Amino acid sequence: AADELLSDKTDHNVKQLLGQSATIPEGPSVLQLGGNDAAQLYNCSKIYHEYSQKDNHKCEYTALNLNCGCPSPSVSGKKCFGAALMKDPKHVAKLVRAMDDGVEGKIPCTVKCRIGVNDSTPFSRKTYDRISEKKEYEQLRSFVDAIASDGIVTNFQIHARIAVLGGLSPADNRKVPPLKYEYVYRLADQYPELNFVLNGGINSLSQVKEELDGNTSLAGVMVGRALCADPWSFSMADEMIYGDATVDEIHQQHLCTNRRELLEAYGRHVDYEESRNDPAEIRRSLVAACAHLFAGEPNAKRFRRELDEIAARPERLQREAKAKVWSNISSGGKGSSTLASAFSTSSTLAGGGWDDMQTSDSPAAVASVGWDAIQAIDDNTKWDENEPPLSELILEAAHRNFGDKVLSSCRKESYDKKVWEEEQARMRIARGDPILFAVERSSGEKDSKVSGGVVDGWFKNGLS
Repeated sequence: AADELLSDKTDHNVKQLLGQSATIPEGPSVLQLGGNDAAQLYNCSKIYHEYSQKDNHKCEYTALNLNCGCPSPSVSGKKCFGAALMKDPKHVAKLVRAMDDGVEGKIPCTVKCRIGVNDSTPFSRKTYDRISEKKEYEQLRSFVDAIASDGIVTNFQIHARIAVLGGLSPADNRKVPPLKYEYVYRLADQYPELNFVLNGGINSLSQVKEELDGNTSLAGVMVGRALCADPWSFSMADEMIYGDATVDEIHQQHLCTNRRELLEAYGRHVDYEESRNDPAEIRRSLVAACAHLFAGEPNAKRFRRELDEIAARPERLQREAKAKVWSNISSGGKGSSTLASAFSTSSTLAGGGWDDMQTSDSPAAVASVGWDAIQAIDDNTKWDENEPPLSELILEAAHRNFGDKVLSSCRKESYDKKVWEEEQARMRIARGDPILFAVERSSGEKDSKVSGGVVDGWFKNGLS
């Protein structure tokens, strides 16, 4: 039973992996699983289902998803899941049945896949272009038929490229195989009872709108890396794609009009999380979420560097505190008697353990004395509660690097700027002009890393 699987340690790990914000509604969200063992996927789904029923946990995913699209060698290689699963559609159907059983049919199960896989020959565009598109599409149709046959899966998210298993890196697998959107369009037309979501090569909100307006049979468009790289450029999605009327009252209350409001709201979330968990363990993941919020703005690189320092601070302070404690112990200085008293209550250190610790020259040797001793060191080097809250550190870094004008610019202004940049780039390409990319500049720096996609016209108009 899932209850037996959820030991105290496992429950803590599940909470960190699956827990959602207790301060801000997250809205529709999907939990993706990876694997090729039906029993394990059943257990994972069951653990989630049982965990989501607990009153003291915030865990409300709207669907489960099986990953049948990842081409990474560590996934699709010897572990044989991800995109490798596309070679065995009947087994995939078995896996999603196990997932559906795990959640007792309470939430939908969906599949994320490619349009096919290539693992028989070394990949080259020349040889790939000779493959019959009719045959390739029929193989994709057969995969969809097999998965959808028992009515469990009705929603497919399809990255419109093949996955090359061997010979291409994961990064090249996102660029080298050509996009074939027409396959997804045809599926959506031929299977009106199913939902198909287009994925791959969509880099802006205007592209999303263009695809949806031009192909009404599509159920949606999925954007991944482009959204992570520049999240603020997608902040008008509700208005541009769904219309204002679809934003429910609860989410309307939390809708931020600018990036200052967004950071303030996110700050409440990160402070809540750090109050419940060790900052040294979770801060990096909390900070990473806002690292690209100012993508394309001057000083964005410097802001990311400051965030890196903020993220590393709890670990650094903890290391320094532990080193000081160890130094005091070895020298018999301040704190050693307190720690000795604490250790004396440890059954692990009974019978000379403290003496062994005092005479040891190496913390590694001391570690062999027992976990209780190491835990006692940790208890004496806890996070300093007088440290500024993470929300304050992030907001101060944003103010230092961008100022009120950028922080106060509304979502519509940022969207209009992005559309203008895209239009200028298209005009230059149509004219055959060379495109000069904008360079992020921080005060005191001559130049820095190129920020892709912004044409030099932005600078020529004096808007840098």
